[in-house]
Amino acid sequence: MAWDLVLHAGLFAGVAGVLAHVADVLTCFAAHPELEPLFSVPSDILDFDKASAMMARKALWELALGHILALICIPAGFAGSYLIFHVVRPRFHRLRWPLVVMLFCFYVSGALMHCTFTFVGLMASTQPQFAGSELAAKVRPFFEIICSLVGQVGMLPGSVAVFLVFASGATTLPRWTCFACPGLIQLLVELAAQRTPFALRMYLLVTIYNLSSGIWHLTLAFAYYRTRGCGSSCATSRELGRQQGAMGRTEARRAVKQGCSPRCKEA
Repeated sequence: MAWDLVLHAGLFAGVAGVLAHVADVLTCFAAHPELEPLFSVPSDILDFDKASAMMARKALWELALGHILALICIPAGFAGSYLIFHVVRPRFHRLRWPLVVMLFCFYVSGALMHCTFTFVGLMASTQPQFAGSELAAKVRPFFEIICSLVGQVGMLPGSVAVFLVFASGATTLPRWTCFACPGLIQLLVELAAQRTPFALRMYLLVTIYNLSSGIWHLTLAFAYYRTRGCGSSCATSRELGRQQGAMGRTEARRAVKQGCSPRCKEA
């Protein structure tokens, strides 16, 4: 099989997201019984006091290894924008660079947010009186601003935009790929988390931001792999059909006869 940079960019980003979720487990995961009343939805992770309590018992090696892994793997997820750039249909080409810039901002700010978690975890695990201290009062505003901007204010419109791009057929990938968008996965976790055992709930809450990114990119890579054989020629023929009327539609039908699959025609 010939090397396909677009496909491998998506796979690379997916693996990076999965490894970044391992970094989340190392840095944040804790399922101590006394924490159960504090955590029920993903936004609880972004609360300064709850995050401090969650990471107070983390070992230094966990924080250090998780931090290194996060700094490598979270920004590496940006590689997936190469696949997204190339699957946007030609007539929607104006969406390509805005999507790339948006994803760049998300992954860079995601790494920054993880840095704040690591710092809070380091202070909470090494200073028993960190909660309520003067240092905590100084760190709290920075932590809360970063988490609010990345995890809430920026996440909602970005997730909606990504969902609409894939659901509207603006890409050559099947429309069902919109259901793998990170925002939708996070919403499903928020709805289901309260009904799961506490240990599983904590695992989902602390990992869902990066894990959903990995799932998304792997899904896009899978869909691209299934359609890449005929996606380009079929998409081009459909564009000609819209632009050239009956003659273009004839070209589209000819492309289908030459081997385009029904899945590609629905993309």
